[in-house]
Amino acid sequence: MRKLRSLAVAGALVSGLVVVANAAPAHADTLRNVYYYSSDCYRYGDYGVQNHMWSWYHCDYQYNFWFLWSVP
Repeated sequence: MRKLRSLAVAGALVSGLVVVANAAPAHADTLRNVYYYSSDCYRYGDYGVQNHMWSWYHCDYQYNFWFLWSVP
Protein backbone atom coordinates (compact mmCIF):
# COMPACT_ATOMS: atom_id res chain seq x y z
CA MET A 1 0.00 0.00 0.00
CA ARG A 2 2.86 2.35 0.82
CA LYS A 3 4.47 1.78 -2.58
CA LEU A 4 1.19 2.42 -4.35
CA ARG A 5 0.67 5.70 -2.49
CA SER A 6 4.21 6.94 -3.23
CA LEU A 7 3.81 5.97 -6.89
CA ALA A 8 0.53 7.90 -7.09
CA VAL A 9 2.10 10.99 -5.50
CA ALA A 10 5.08 10.84 -7.86
CA GLY A 11 2.77 10.48 -10.85
CA ALA A 12 0.71 13.48 -9.77
CA LEU A 13 3.84 15.61 -9.37
CA VAL A 14 5.19 14.62 -12.78
CA SER A 15 1.88 15.29 -14.53
CA GLY A 16 1.68 18.68 -12.83
CA LEU A 17 5.18 19.56 -13.99
CA VAL A 18 4.33 18.57 -17.57
CA VAL A 19 1.33 20.91 -17.57
CA VAL A 20 3.39 23.82 -16.21
CA ALA A 21 6.28 23.18 -18.62
CA ASN A 22 3.96 23.30 -21.65
CA ALA A 23 2.23 26.51 -20.56
CA ALA A 24 2.97 29.53 -22.75
CA PRO A 25 1.80 33.11 -22.54
CA ALA A 26 -1.48 33.64 -24.36
CA HIS A 27 -0.50 36.93 -25.99
CA ALA A 28 3.09 37.99 -26.12
CA ASP A 29 3.80 41.32 -27.78
CA THR A 30 6.56 41.23 -30.39
CA LEU A 31 8.63 44.25 -31.33
CA ARG A 32 8.35 44.59 -35.10
CA ASN A 33 10.26 47.79 -35.85
CA VAL A 34 11.25 51.25 -34.64
CA TYR A 35 10.31 54.43 -36.51
CA TYR A 36 11.10 58.13 -36.37
CA TYR A 37 7.54 59.22 -37.25
CA SER A 38 4.18 58.07 -35.91
CA SER A 39 2.68 57.99 -39.39
CA ASP A 40 5.18 55.33 -40.48
CA CYS A 41 4.46 53.23 -37.41
CA TYR A 42 0.69 53.30 -37.87
CA ARG A 43 0.89 52.83 -41.62
CA TYR A 44 3.01 49.67 -41.34
CA GLY A 45 0.88 48.41 -38.43
CA ASP A 46 -2.24 48.72 -40.61
CA TYR A 47 -0.40 47.04 -43.47
CA GLY A 48 0.42 44.06 -41.23
CA VAL A 49 -3.19 43.65 -40.11
CA GLN A 50 -4.54 43.91 -43.67
CA ASN A 51 -2.06 41.31 -44.95
CA HIS A 52 -2.62 38.90 -42.03
CA MET A 53 0.91 39.29 -40.70
CA TRP A 54 -0.52 39.89 -37.18
CA SER A 55 -3.94 40.26 -35.61
CA TRP A 56 -3.45 43.63 -33.92
CA TYR A 57 -0.75 46.14 -33.11
CA HIS A 58 0.02 49.26 -31.11
CA CYS A 59 2.59 52.02 -31.43
CA ASP A 60 4.37 53.39 -28.34
CA TYR A 61 6.33 56.62 -28.20
CA GLN A 62 9.49 56.34 -26.10
CA TYR A 63 12.94 57.91 -26.24
CA ASN A 64 11.97 60.06 -29.28
CA PHE A 65 11.13 56.94 -31.33
CA TRP A 66 7.96 55.06 -32.24
CA PHE A 67 7.98 51.34 -31.39
CA LEU A 68 5.63 49.04 -33.31
CA TRP A 69 4.44 46.11 -31.19
CA SER A 70 2.18 43.35 -32.49
CA VAL A 71 0.69 39.98 -31.61
CA PRO A 72 1.32 37.29 -34.24
